[in-house]
Formats: sequence, C-alpha cells, structure tokens
Amino acid sequence: MRAYSRALSLLAVCLAACSPKPAKVVLEQLPMQYGDTSMVKDYPFAKDPTVIRHGDGYYMYYSLMPFDPAPQDNSTPPKFNDWHAAIARSTDLVNWTRVGDLDLRDTKGNPLRGAVAPCVRKLDGKIHMFYQMAWEGTDGIANIWHATSEDGITFSNTCDRPIIVPETTWSIKRSIDAEFYRVKDKLILLFATRNTTATYQIMGMAEAPYGSDYGPDKWTLLSVDGPLMKPEYPWEMSCTEAPTVVKHKGVWYMFYAGAYNHEGQQIGMATSTDGYHYTRIAPDGLFFTHGPEGSWNACESGHPGVFQDDDGQVYLFYQGKRSMDATYNLSVCKVSFEKR
Repeated sequence: MRAYSRALSLLAVCLAACSPKPAKVVLEQLPMQYGDTSMVKDYPFAKDPTVIRHGDGYYMYYSLMPFDPAPQDNSTPPKFNDWHAAIARSTDLVNWTRVGDLDLRDTKGNPLRGAVAPCVRKLDGKIHMFYQMAWEGTDGIANIWHATSEDGITFSNTCDRPIIVPETTWSIKRSIDAEFYRVKDKLILLFATRNTTATYQIMGMAEAPYGSDYGPDKWTLLSVDGPLMKPEYPWEMSCTEAPTVVKHKGVWYMFYAGAYNHEGQQIGMATSTDGYHYTRIAPDGLFFTHGPEGSWNACESGHPGVFQDDDGQVYLFYQGKRSMDATYNLSVCKVSFEKR
C-alpha cells in the first residue's frame, strides 16, 4: 500500500511538473489611436474592439454610440436601439480607415440595427460574429446572438432569437460582451451578465459542440452554481466584464475589464491550463492600468480585444479616454510571452 501511495504521489508530482506554466506577458505600445467621426464631426468615438485578418489586410469591428440616430422610416426602421457596430480596415494594424457600418441582416435578409460589442473570429475559414442586442419582449435586456459572413462586412443571423439567455439563480437573464474560442471538440462562450439585483457585473461560461450551427439549442451553461468571475478586488469595483482569450503554449490567457465604464476601467489578466478554470495573476489580477495624467487614456484603459495574427504574433486592442466626459478612442499593444 505504501509503495502504491508513493507511486501516486510521484505521478502527481510529475504531472504538476509537466503542466504548462504561464509565461510573463509583456506589452509594447504601438502608435495607434483611432476614433470614428461619422456620427459627429470632430468628435471621434469607438469602443469594444475586435480584429480579424481578412484578405490582404485587417478588419476591426467596434461599437458606435447613437449621437445622431438615423431617421426612422418604413423601409429600414432601426431595430431595438440606435447603438450599432462599424468596421475599419488596415494593412499594418496601426493606421485604420473607416469602411462603413456593419451590415447586419436577419434570417430573412432584412436589415437590423443595434448590434453592439461584436466579437468576430474565423473558425475553419468562416467568419463568425457573436454580438449583443436587446430584443423584443425583454424590456431592453440585451443578449448574445450569432451571425456569419463571407466578406466580413455583411453578416446574417443564423437564428431568430438569442443563442444564450442565462437561466440561473445567481444572475439576471442578460448576456453581453461575448468571447469565443475552441477547447478540443467544444466552442467555449464567455459572457458578462449581472447579479440578481443588477448591481454587479459578473461573468459566465457556456459551451457548444465545435462545428455545430451554434444555435440556441446547442449551448450548455457551465456556470450553473455561480459566476465564472465576479469583482473581488478594489480596482475591479463593481464590475468584471469584456473577457478576451488567447492560447499560447498550452496556457489560455484571459484579459478582462475591471470596473464599469466611466469609473476608471482597467484591464486584468487570468490564466488557465484547461480553458475552463481561470486564476487571476498575483496579487489581484490587475495587468494594464490607465495612462498617466494628461495622456489620451488617463481616465481609462478598458474593454480589451485580443487578436492573434497568422504568424502567431498576438496584439491586445483596447479602448481609452482622457477624462470622464471625453470620447472613446482605440489603440493596440504588441504582446510578448517571456519565460519566467
């Protein structure tokens, strides 16, 4: 029995030693600052970035605030709200030019307006987008939808209802800030929601069979007994949201936003060796702070969006603003993984 116990102990030690270890993550700020002036001239605005490589360049998707809502008419009436998403293009990830508003269609081909915080990735060469939008019958509560695209500009919903409406004892029926990535034969979906009194922003996780249509009936909620992550440290205040994940040498790195917008949001990091269970980096998860006084992001560095290029290089896009009443702009850092 003692020999058996010793063998098990040695096996546990060997497995622990062989498990991948998180690297030291280092950021290099690149000279990018982008804001969309299509809504109000001389007032650039863009938030919630996500990026893909497409063709000989890159597309960046982001949220636009409804400064000047389009007139409502019977031909293309705005749906649900006037927030929407837009697209910019670049060949170097630093200099961006607006392409136009994201062209979103329902399953019958009718235009939709109201997509916010899109997360766009390519899966097996096809462009997928998970985004949030309020829908009829939910009193303005937003949930996550799924759409696909061939050209990266026109997206079509794959179903007529949200794909994830959390039914839990610890949250309201809200799902926003989608992130998705593959773990073996599953597609993992991370999302933000709120507690039952809607006072704290917290995060959940679901999974679907990889390669399915990712419709509402394909998702299994994994955060059943409680949230994946909730605010625990002073810098996170009342909010943990906007998760974004990249895998490097067997370790998943999750960047996330702590504190609400307009409350000095900053970026935290947590790591996982299985893609399911995450641990904040020591001592409190805080990874990337807002800038020094007087800088363009002195008030906020938030809502990260990670992008891995075809050559393996990783970039971290994020939103920032100078002061509480300033507009949002987007920027990017080059990410390096160094041995500890």
